[in-house]
Amino acid sequence: ELFASVEPILGELLEDDVTVWVLGDGPYPLGAIALQPLLDEASDELAPEDAWVPEDMQDTCLYIFTSGTTGLPKAACVSHLKSVMCLSFYELVGARSGDVVYLALPLYHMAGSLLGVRCGRPPQTASPSAGATCVLKEKFSASQFWDDCRTEGVTVFQYIGELCRYLVNQPPHPGERAHGLRLAVGSGLRADVWRAFVQRFGAVRIVETYGLTEGNVTLFNYTG
Repeated sequence: ELFASVEPILGELLEDDVTVWVLGDGPYPLGAIALQPLLDEASDELAPEDAWVPEDMQDTCLYIFTSGTTGLPKAACVSHLKSVMCLSFYELVGARSGDVVYLALPLYHMAGSLLGVRCGRPPQTASPSAGATCVLKEKFSASQFWDDCRTEGVTVFQYIGELCRYLVNQPPHPGERAHGLRLAVGSGLRADVWRAFVQRFGAVRIVETYGLTEGNVTLFNYTG
């Protein structure tokens, strides 16, 4: 449904040797590649290692939209190494294999894509967070949050600070203490909202973190 936003510049992208895949029903203009038929035809067997292991872990793995930490908004390069390192995020904050992670963050940012939806790691990693379930919410709703948590069995909430403030500012909800949420992790939570969140919603452990798409330092507040 977003292809109309890309179509006007499709010719320029192709001239710059940018490959454009589209997921969903076509038809699409010449040059765009329909992804679903390729997925349907793909084998379940993993390709030989030399076909997918990068020659250099510092090479660009993907581009992530950044809102401008080092200037104007742009597509920031994320290396294979950084992508792999992000797999450890939920292990570091204390997630477990049986957790259900609630994610309403945009997937074009690093927090949502490289951290959030990758909580279910391959079993061969032997990680405590391997196999966790991720519940994707298309748009955050403070009024629906506690109902969602109960319906989906949510145990972990990945936030940005404003989301917690929205919840604290909501009128009382019958499910706001009758839930299984045990861990909230994210960035930008103000101290006053932190205190109000825990006092109102129960014994939820909060791990505040800080990182930059274009940076090389990450902070974790383990002590609370």
